[in-house]
Amino acid sequence: MLPESVLAFAEWTIATEPGDAFGGMLRDALGEEQAIRLVKSANLDQIATQLAKTTIGEAAYSRFGDLNRTIADSLERWVPRLGQSSTDVVTAFLKSGRFKLVTPRDDFWPSSLNDLGWGSPAALWVAGRSEALNHLQKSIAIVGSRTATGYGKSVTNEFVSGLASQGYCIVSGGAYGIDAIAHQAAISLESPTIAVMAGGVDRLYPSGNQDLLGEIAEKWALISELPPGSSPTKWRFLQRNRLIAALSRATVVVEAGWRSGSINTANHATNISRHVGAVPGSLHSPTSAGCHRLIREQVAELVTSAQDVIDLVESSTRYPQLEAVSNLGALEVRALDALQTKWQPLDRIASAAGLTHSEAKLGLTSLELDSLAEASFQGWRRTGSNL
Repeated sequence: MLPESVLAFAEWTIATEPGDAFGGMLRDALGEEQAIRLVKSANLDQIATQLAKTTIGEAAYSRFGDLNRTIADSLERWVPRLGQSSTDVVTAFLKSGRFKLVTPRDDFWPSSLNDLGWGSPAALWVAGRSEALNHLQKSIAIVGSRTATGYGKSVTNEFVSGLASQGYCIVSGGAYGIDAIAHQAAISLESPTIAVMAGGVDRLYPSGNQDLLGEIAEKWALISELPPGSSPTKWRFLQRNRLIAALSRATVVVEAGWRSGSINTANHATNISRHVGAVPGSLHSPTSAGCHRLIREQVAELVTSAQDVIDLVESSTRYPQLEAVSNLGALEVRALDALQTKWQPLDRIASAAGLTHSEAKLGLTSLELDSLAEASFQGWRRTGSNL
């Protein structure tokens, strides 16, 4: 018999699509077990009543607006997915031991995922060794074009070699091109690598990489926030990218077209204040156009070696002395935490800080008066005096 808590986490992975912030809010407010019981009862009034009793109720209203409508819409999406057959299949997977479920209560849970707030996954399904997730404490994501050039392959191998020599785990998405090259390079060096799937960990996609993905599962781990049997879809690929970004201390884009999933990963990384590096290429190469765009728009730092990446994540950023911020209010502290040394637009700072645009503007304006931030047509950044 599975513990109720484990089954509750598993059922949340069935009920919700990746990035469902309302589901995350309910789990946070009511606990995973009570929340899933109320969802399965499909009792809107009871959910609203229990939510109103928590300290999160006001923040939920601010984020989602009409809670009754949001609860009703969520139940309409979630309840049909929680049929007995779906639960039985997932339970059978858990009992078989073929796949493991790592929850936020487990030692192997990557705490960096908590930076996604209510959009963090309910749990992670793992094919392979759960203990491999411990390597995510020191990891770099390497992503890029599915149609990698010889230049991209050479750069990826060089970067992985340098990062692996310094004990970094390589995270990527298991796709063709740069992803696969990065994983394979790590395996050849007997260095940890973890692939994040856009579908279930039993759906090895793309099919042409099945041998590679199988080897990653044998030696390290494949992970997904979706239960076994789930198909990869366009939405799930885009949401998968936020996990790649959150699991890593930095995301490095080796090659990317002007419109690319790697650009999406880089934007996710920036939204949660992760470092982003982009490798420059030929001005005439369409597979480097996205990298040049990231550098030009100051989303990414230009990196030309593994050491550049290491310097990016390990350079000691000097934050304001505690005395300087001890008298700041909550808005100012949260806005300051979200600020970086490079210019960022207001909406990106607000998202990283978990504030509304007006709250972020108020906090930033106050920081500017205290010479802790500065503004320009490019957005906001930390001042030179408190880097």
